[in-house]
Amino acid sequence: MNPIKEFEQYLVENGIAPKTIESYVGDVKGFCTFLQGMGVEQPTDLKRFYVSSFKNYLTENKYALATINKNINSVQAFNLFLIDRKLATEQVVTLRKDRITVAAGSEGERGGCTF
Repeated sequence: MNPIKEFEQYLVENGIAPKTIESYVGDVKGFCTFLQGMGVEQPTDLKRFYVSSFKNYLTENKYALATINKNINSVQAFNLFLIDRKLATEQVVTLRKDRITVAAGSEGERGGCTF
């Protein structure tokens, strides 16, 4: 069975909401496509460098902060699944380190001049 299908089944077994599963699986598929572009053949071969590179890729391509953080959450869930299934030993995604924080007070700012 492929790791993404196993991940999806794992989420179902853990009672995760269908929309969340759809979101996580879609994000992880995008991450795996990114990894393939880097020459990584096994998505189970997670490395810290890959997560950082993916985050940089999303940032450089002007993805919204919320989208980037959602992707990081999904990749972290995948990382924890891999550890749970003994397909990986190391947690390479930590939300504290990998999520992008928005400066307090700047969430609603739109920029522009106010004279």
